[in-house]
Amino acid sequence: MASLMEELIETLDAEEKAYQELIPVEEEKTRAVISNDLDRLRIIGDQESELVDRTQHLENKREQVVNEIALVLGQDPKTMTLEKLVGLLKKQPKDQKNLQEVHDRLRKTVMRLKGINDQNESLLQEAMNMVEFNMNVIRSTRMSSGSSNYSSSASEVAGMAPQHGMFDAKQ
Repeated sequence: MASLMEELIETLDAEEKAYQELIPVEEEKTRAVISNDLDRLRIIGDQESELVDRTQHLENKREQVVNEIALVLGQDPKTMTLEKLVGLLKKQPKDQKNLQEVHDRLRKTVMRLKGINDQNESLLQEAMNMVEFNMNVIRSTRMSSGSSNYSSSASEVAGMAPQHGMFDAKQ
């Protein structure tokens, strides 16, 4: 059990450090979204993907170790959480303290990252809304410009030119 606890604490510590590495990447993403730097966003996406893959690997390892600890303790692995595990370690105060500390650090880091991600999501949604608004303005301008063409007799509306998509592939 002691080796499982060490492995769990090491895994949680590595996971927390990986999330810490992700924070500056997400903050850079915020700046890139604000400045509308698509090339930088592409680079950030690659960095983000690599770090997320690493955190996912650590998350899977953490789940596996927690399941093994739950079985050793005679607990249901499906209901085992880190908080519950901390409570079960009353007879092992050193492990309990170490686990609680790394769990608290991880939670704090994840909450900070979540805040940054929520902000980025909001900024991206605003950018998408602005693009959609601009597209609607362009469409309505194109449609209304052709409807006021009168023929020489001014009694009938001349036919509008055929509408093409906004981007002409022949150009």
